[in-house]
Amino acid sequence: MIKNFIAAALAGLMLTGIWGSPAHAQDDKIKVTIGWQPTMNGARFFIADIEGLFEKEKLDVSLIKFTAGPPFFAAFHSASIDVGFMGMQPAVTAVAQGIPVKIIVLENDASGAEGLVARSDSGIKKLSDLRGKRVATKRGSSAHTALLTGLEKGGLTLSDINLIDLDVTALIPAFRKGDIDAAWYWEPWMGLLKRANGEVIVTDGQINLPVGIVWVAREAWLQENQEAMKRLLRILDTAADLIRKQPKELSAKIAKRLGLSAEHVYEVLTKQASWPTNAESFAESYVFSLSPNAIAANKGLAGILADNAEFQKKSGIITKVPDFTTAVDPSYMAAYLKNKK
Repeated sequence: MIKNFIAAALAGLMLTGIWGSPAHAQDDKIKVTIGWQPTMNGARFFIADIEGLFEKEKLDVSLIKFTAGPPFFAAFHSASIDVGFMGMQPAVTAVAQGIPVKIIVLENDASGAEGLVARSDSGIKKLSDLRGKRVATKRGSSAHTALLTGLEKGGLTLSDINLIDLDVTALIPAFRKGDIDAAWYWEPWMGLLKRANGEVIVTDGQINLPVGIVWVAREAWLQENQEAMKRLLRILDTAADLIRKQPKELSAKIAKRLGLSAEHVYEVLTKQASWPTNAESFAESYVFSLSPNAIAANKGLAGILADNAEFQKKSGIITKVPDFTTAVDPSYMAAYLKNKK
């Protein structure tokens, strides 16, 4: 019954054109404001910017920088940004707080690109060693959920550590000075901590916590800018292809843009994370699947986000678990892939 409903709904969208009666002709420039953050887990955004893909697809882009996911909420609520990428935890929190957004695209699988790094002199070699230590993370971020999960895996609770809520702008100085013993963060900060005489103790993947970056868009913007969404999906596909074909060349370019070493960026692009094409993320068997059947059954990306929300509720971060069969909208991807064939 659900599958028939989804199929009929998508067929209707295709016939009328999910891209609707376009407000913009295909050759028109379209203005879009993108919220971004300097995480290596958003590599497709950096590639699109560096390689001029936005211009090639005639998107007139304005960029607003954030340092973590939660600050996006007010910007979406006030319509200051149209679309942006963030970790799964803040995306879950945004939906739970009633921010009028839809989760539309998977950026990456970041299971090896976020983790706990300890100072070499801290005595921390495993999760249970965090007892009594000063541990930093950013509240509301994906790393916050990872830390809480890690404590549970190590037989600890928040009361067993001294939790320090620290923005990435203050992280490296605090780590170098010894103001904190360990920190749970995403790339490039995880790699920068490691290169500041730190040791990676565990990554999110090693505690079996699915983690990645998702693209989120304002509902009102989506409804009025289907052509812009189609172009953005095409850009992300092109960027995913470039990552596979030119990792070293792109690593050097991204490193220059972010003030990192090319070796650091290359490690993230080729070893720690993966960037699926839109077709790959649409496959029903993919762990973060955006397949309409998977989403309708609360599986794939919807199921992972629901599990994340359950953990956040248990941890007192949110008060209710949203319905991710509606918060995740695969219809734009479905129409894009159909028209791509």
